[in-house]
Amino acid sequence: MFRSGFALTTHEHLAAAKFNQTPVVAWQDGEIIDFGGVIEKQDDHTVTINGMHYVKAACEFKVR
Repeated sequence: MFRSGFALTTHEHLAAAKFNQTPVVAWQDGEIIDFGGVIEKQDDHTVTINGMHYVKAACEFKVR
């Protein structure tokens, strides 16, 4: 559904990536902080990937 490098910027993008089990990379301050995996869950403030919780306001999520 998404191409590699696509920025998941909305709740809907993240939900679609979760549904499709799209591998996602977490970025913070321009650096990769987690080479990622599939999104396990998300809420209004966080995204969980491989058991790690990332704050949406502080991180960027891109398709691997």
